[in-house]
Amino acid sequence: MGHLCSMRVTQLLFLLPAKSSALSTVSSTVSATLNALYPAAAYNARRQEARSAALATSTIKSTEGVPLAGDASTYGEFDLSFFAELLQSASPKPGDTFLDLGSGVGRLVVGAALLHPDTWSNCHGIELSAPLHERAIEARYAFEELPSPRPPIAPCEYTCGDVLGVEAATALGASAVCFSYAVTWAREKGAHTALSRALASSLRPGSRVISIDLKLSNEIAEEENRHFALLHQLEGENAETGACTGWVYEVRSGLREE
Repeated sequence: MGHLCSMRVTQLLFLLPAKSSALSTVSSTVSATLNALYPAAAYNARRQEARSAALATSTIKSTEGVPLAGDASTYGEFDLSFFAELLQSASPKPGDTFLDLGSGVGRLVVGAALLHPDTWSNCHGIELSAPLHERAIEARYAFEELPSPRPPIAPCEYTCGDVLGVEAATALGASAVCFSYAVTWAREKGAHTALSRALASSLRPGSRVISIDLKLSNEIAEEENRHFALLHQLEGENAETGACTGWVYEVRSGLREE
């Protein structure tokens, strides 16, 4: 879910002990678990709920006065296999935190927590839409109701707030790996603008950022005496968009070397 309007921040943190499990042996279990929590048959219902939530808070109206959601509130669900590959390329380390910017109903927050249960100290999702934020919490509770044995999972946290606002700065400052599938956010010259500024001003050097289909802007980052060093460019598939590109960056201090 994209950028809509600012609202009060609410948080919920799930802390559970993680058990050891190799990524190669847990992938099929992760997929089955996510399918149980987010059934494919209910995908259109989730999209409709996202659209309804966007329309309810929209300040954009047609000439006839009909509320419009706008491109920035487009809802999407990313391919799990490609997501797992991108996460691996970001080299998560024990104690790192994961942050999904515009996390919607929390599917990739849970996905990250299941893919690397022994690695993350926390998997965090920030979502502006209160109804989607609530669905993320419901799904996380639903995980506890799945039949045993359930797969190990890292701690999960959910914040309802503006990912481009001041309330997200603390979460960004604590994160080691950020993921953004918000391809409809503000852009210029084929690169994220507002997102690049928020990341450059708040992320610590050494943090990694995964951006889908839009590059980050070093021109903007250099205003904060930072630059985004490209680590990997991966090509993959996503059911919603077809072929897509994942850009994996590391945040570094100073200006780029020419």
